[in-house]
Amino acid sequence: MCRVLLVLVTVLVAPLAGCDALQDIIGANTVTVRLVNEGDFDVDVTLYYYDHQEVEEALLVLLGDEVEYTIGDGNTRTFTQSCDDLQAIMISDADLQIIGGIGPEASTGVLRDGDDFGCGDTIVFTFDHSDLIFDFDVDVDVE
Repeated sequence: MCRVLLVLVTVLVAPLAGCDALQDIIGANTVTVRLVNEGDFDVDVTLYYYDHQEVEEALLVLLGDEVEYTIGDGNTRTFTQSCDDLQAIMISDADLQIIGGIGPEASTGVLRDGDDFGCGDTIVFTFDHSDLIFDFDVDVDVE
């Protein structure tokens, strides 16, 4: 009975209230961030996120929430934040740990809610390098 009522409310309310209301009803008011290391070495990642879309990169680093991870080769780290808390995000520093903390680094620009991703999306940052290890990249996809 509860499922039928939920489906009925969803079908009736969604067209009237819009997509954002539907996301709130079914609990999709979060943004998921997935950090994927497809390389052969650990990656140290520092990223920042902030609760305002229109923040410049320097202010994002100064005012934003800092998250640091070490992602082993072939591993993935995932975290989720509310849409209100994650309005802007960037990888400020990703270091490929080849020998004794020495290796190439990469970063991204600022991604913003509404322009680059939306509530309910998953932002996937994928780290990889060539066989020669000189080029280290961060690819960004939004699912």
